[in-house]
Amino acid sequence: MLHHGGVHSNLDFDSLGKRAGFLDVTHSDDRHAFSTIKVPAGVIHGGNGATLLLTAGSHGDEYEGQIILRKLMQELQPDAVNGRIIILPAFNMPAVMARSRISPIDQGNMNRSFPGDVGQGPTDEVAAFVTTHLIPQADVIVDFHSGGTATQYVDCGFTCRGPNAELNRRNWELANVFGAPFTMLCDIDGTGGDFDTTAHNLSTAFLACELGGLGRFSQSSFQFGWAGLHHVMGHLGIIEKRPPAPATRFIAVNDSATHITSTNYGLAEFHVLLGDNVRKGDPVVTLYDMHNLQFEPIVMPATQNGVIAVVRRNPLVEPGDHLCLIAPEISQPTIA
Repeated sequence: MLHHGGVHSNLDFDSLGKRAGFLDVTHSDDRHAFSTIKVPAGVIHGGNGATLLLTAGSHGDEYEGQIILRKLMQELQPDAVNGRIIILPAFNMPAVMARSRISPIDQGNMNRSFPGDVGQGPTDEVAAFVTTHLIPQADVIVDFHSGGTATQYVDCGFTCRGPNAELNRRNWELANVFGAPFTMLCDIDGTGGDFDTTAHNLSTAFLACELGGLGRFSQSSFQFGWAGLHHVMGHLGIIEKRPPAPATRFIAVNDSATHITSTNYGLAEFHVLLGDNVRKGDPVVTLYDMHNLQFEPIVMPATQNGVIAVVRRNPLVEPGDHLCLIAPEISQPTIA
């Protein structure tokens, strides 16, 4: 049995075969005083080879990755696997059950809780368990996300650049192998909390992805993620290798990207679509005043050249609400 803080698991991660079980989280509140929080987990182990850790549901209102990992668990058999796949399809189970970005139990955002800690609530406890027991076993981690209820992303890989140059090279290679239409590239900022940074600090290859959003299931985004996962598994030698994916386009989502942000209460009319290329000065959004029909609408232009990478779901906005993200396209990072 693996144990860390208030989390333990009886799941056998080491033996050959396919098994399902749980990470069991002990937590005392009115609902769970005589219960555990059960986080589903699975293992597909076919013998010698790489270990791939797959996670989804860090945010409970993101669905494509959750379904991809459950489908993989159902369909892939150990005799087709060289190596081991560890699957956590509902990483933040309380958030998943609440259809919420964060856990309703401790307000924990799983992707802001790494490397985790004991005694700080279930979200931190699960992050600490994974940091202690599962990341050290993994050769590669793929973490599935989407835009959740609030936004929609271009279908993309997502990789962070840190101080380890060799690890950066491996991560960029994974992004190319995954083959999403876009790959977002950002810099590790050193503040921690995200899964990516903890994996980088532990020298583990890591690729996240953003597939769809709007709090619903997208078949097209699912297909990009399903194909990308199989490309990665083939690249690692875990399954039979597939033909290469189409080339991905790298876009920067660090300080060189800009948000178009509302400064007023209003109703937003979007003039662009997700994935569009825009040039500085192009009209992106027209914002209509909510109360006074005599006020002239505000036309908000693109502040730079780039790709519309993220779009807000709800057109009813107030000051501080981001309407979209414009990310500049960048050259392919060197992976040789």
